[in-house]
Amino acid sequence: MATIPVEQVEARLSGVRCPICKNNAFVVDRRTVQTDGECKGVCSTCRYSFPVHTDMEFYLRTQPDVPYRLKEIPCPGCMNRGVALDFRIVMSVREAFYFVTCNACQKAFPEQSFLESFD
Repeated sequence: MATIPVEQVEARLSGVRCPICKNNAFVVDRRTVQTDGECKGVCSTCRYSFPVHTDMEFYLRTQPDVPYRLKEIPCPGCMNRGVALDFRIVMSVREAFYFVTCNACQKAFPEQSFLESFD
């Protein structure tokens, strides 16, 4: 099982904002890191926590719509379509994000997931 390093997760979380305080500084609570790639992200300002999921191999096997969605996501850098899924977070009931990397130019960016958020 390939998972992304915790340090890289922390660096990339700054691409989203906390739903409570709107800050963009987060850490991963290393006490919550599990062997299956699950852990908790925590806002550095208000201490709001949310799940971080890094085992994308299992996720992609069990969610048949996601690979099709990943092929359609445009890169904000080169505008080519198609990304690789690095990890995902469920920030709140209304916000879930995929952290992806463009297949063409290797730009890493967050993309809001409408497949996991509820209205």
